[in-house]
Amino acid sequence: MVYGGDLPTYFKSDVMDEDIVCPTGVDGKKMLLYDDFNCWEDGCLVGKVSPETISRLPKCN
Repeated sequence: MVYGGDLPTYFKSDVMDEDIVCPTGVDGKKMLLYDDFNCWEDGCLVGKVSPETISRLPKCN
């Protein structure tokens, strides 16, 4: 998942259906998420997206 704004560009999070506004992109594999989506790691809720929540999530390149 890629998130824009003042937050790190890449972090890993599971995504739940209720946080998806709609699929996007040519193949529909990208997702537009609501601004206050939940971040999950291994099935456990970490919290609403925020700099603090993202600091607790794994990062990727």
